[in-house]
Amino acid sequence: MRKQIICALAVLSVALMARTAYIVHAQTATAAELRTQLANRYDIVPLQQGIALVPKAADARVRMVQIINGAVTVDGDTLTAAQLRDRLGADAATIVQLTYLSAAEQRQLASPDGPAAPPTPSAGAPEPPSPSRSSRREGDIVRIGGGAVNVTQNERVQGDVVAIIGPVNIDGEVTGDVVAVVGGLTLGPHAVVRGDVTAVGGPFKRDPQAQVFGKVNEVGIGPNGQTIPPYRINPRNILGSFASRLGSLATTVARVLLFMLFALIVTAVGRRPMEQIAMRIAAEPLRAGLVGLLAEILFVPVLIVTILALLISIIGIPLLVLVPFGIVLIGVVMLVGFTAAAYIAGGWSLDRFGRTERSPFLTVATGAVVVAALTLLGKLFSLAAGFLGVPLSIVGYLVEYLAWTIGFGAAILAWLNLRRRPASPPIATAVPDSA
Repeated sequence: MRKQIICALAVLSVALMARTAYIVHAQTATAAELRTQLANRYDIVPLQQGIALVPKAADARVRMVQIINGAVTVDGDTLTAAQLRDRLGADAATIVQLTYLSAAEQRQLASPDGPAAPPTPSAGAPEPPSPSRSSRREGDIVRIGGGAVNVTQNERVQGDVVAIIGPVNIDGEVTGDVVAVVGGLTLGPHAVVRGDVTAVGGPFKRDPQAQVFGKVNEVGIGPNGQTIPPYRINPRNILGSFASRLGSLATTVARVLLFMLFALIVTAVGRRPMEQIAMRIAAEPLRAGLVGLLAEILFVPVLIVTILALLISIIGIPLLVLVPFGIVLIGVVMLVGFTAAAYIAGGWSLDRFGRTERSPFLTVATGAVVVAALTLLGKLFSLAAGFLGVPLSIVGYLVEYLAWTIGFGAAILAWLNLRRRPASPPIATAVPDSA
């Protein structure tokens, strides 16, 4: 019995030793074996403190894997073993084995035919000096428009490089961050960026030899977050398809008909005040427009101040219920003013056709169409001729806005004039003499 136990322990020890030897061998595979496993899918690039793996096939999830000082980072992010398996799949185990190689073996892995690079300094030791640059720029480089920002091979920028609406081409050294917004970013084979690299809304091209010591951030503004090249504007994307342009025309026609209906209702219910506002527009169009513009600018601030004043005072809190009614009242006043502006435009148009006798309803309906005529023509041109209708539509919207603004100002002036008008004196009646 005792011999059987000893034999079993011996067999178990041999099995454990074999298993351990297998694991050690798997984790300490030679540089040549690891290179054979990775060379078909990655470009292996030597770094000052390790190596980098750049996928040969475009991969949105993995742009570069760095092994520096025994740590594995993917696109600048340090991942756990589980996250590494999710991002890299079957290559995760092979890449982890690279961390067991010495710095010299890692560089030999990247350059098997060349001499081994000098060993990586230990933790806390000063960083090896960067390649000599014959030209240096002190301070940050910030450019908004106005062409490309170029850092050539022999240049070193002691600061950040930021370009907005312009491309950035780096083939030298930047000690800070590199940011390109809507212009594109290119890192050449001799590029060294000590900070982070960020490309927003433009193409990002990176040579496998380029070195980035910070994080790499690429923000797309296209569909599904994809980066789109700058300066490539498709008129079809601006104007939309034929169906969308047809829908825009139908919406404009429906809006004009709706405002025409409201204007006719105002004419039927409040014809006299509408005609008084129309006379004010005819007499003082510029003043009415300025008053209307000022009222539109001050509307939101005055509304906010009024609500705050009612909230502060205990007595005014119940009056907050009236605020929505006040907003509706302002909308009604603007509609009456627009009706008066349409009345003036309709009368002017009918006079050109020799219609001297006309009803106020016909005048208002004609004026509503005249005010929106350029907008309607612009939509028709966009439907038939594409981009040619856009400027006409913009001018049409401006004409409509002026009609609403002038009408609103004229309504305010008519109300102020009504308040200033003195009350009519009583009419004296003669008393007949009594006989």
